[in-house]
Amino acid sequence: MTQGVEEKEGSEGKGGSDNRTNPGKDLVASAAIALFALLVMIFALRLPNPGRPPTAPGLLPFFTGLALLIMAVGLGIRSVGAGRVKGLLQGSGKGLRGYFSDVENLRALLLIGIVILYVIVVNQIAFDLRLPTPFFVFQFSSYELISIITLTLILKIFWRATWLRCFLVSAFWTVALASVFRYGFHILLPGLG
Repeated sequence: MTQGVEEKEGSEGKGGSDNRTNPGKDLVASAAIALFALLVMIFALRLPNPGRPPTAPGLLPFFTGLALLIMAVGLGIRSVGAGRVKGLLQGSGKGLRGYFSDVENLRALLLIGIVILYVIVVNQIAFDLRLPTPFFVFQFSSYELISIITLTLILKIFWRATWLRCFLVSAFWTVALASVFRYGFHILLPGLG
C-alpha cells in the first residue's frame, strides 16, 4: 500500500502536476534545439553588416543561437547521463514508435519544422514598405509579414483560438516588438530591416 502511494506521488512530479518529461524526450528536444541553434547562427553570420560589428543585424541572433546551443548540449548531456535513453533507441512501444505515436510529440516536431521553415523563408524573402506619417516613417518589412503568418499558425495549433483572434494577437505583438527594436533600439531587422 505504501509503495503504491509513493509511486503515485513520484509520477506526479513537483507541484503535483503530471511529469511529462523523460530522458528520451529530453535527448530528442536537445538535438532539435541544437540543430535550430546552428541554423540561426549560420544565417546570422550571413546577414550583411552595413556598419560596425557591434551594430550588425546578425549579432543578437548569433548570440541567441549560441546560448540555445549551449543549453541544448547541457540538456543532451543530462539526458544521456540519466541512463534511461536506451529505451528511446529500442523498437519497443516506449521507443521511437511510441514517441511518434504521442500527439504532443508530433505537435512539438511540427513546431520545430515550422520554426526551421520560418528561418529559411525570412532569409529568402525581403521587402520593405514605408508609410510616411506626420511624425515618422512607419516601416513594414517582409520580416513582420512572415512573422505574423508564422505566429498565427503556431497560435492556431497550440492555443486553438479562432483564426481571427490568433491573427490579431500575432499582428499586434509582432508589430509592437519590431517597432521597439527598429525605432527604440535602432536595430536592423532581418530582410531589408
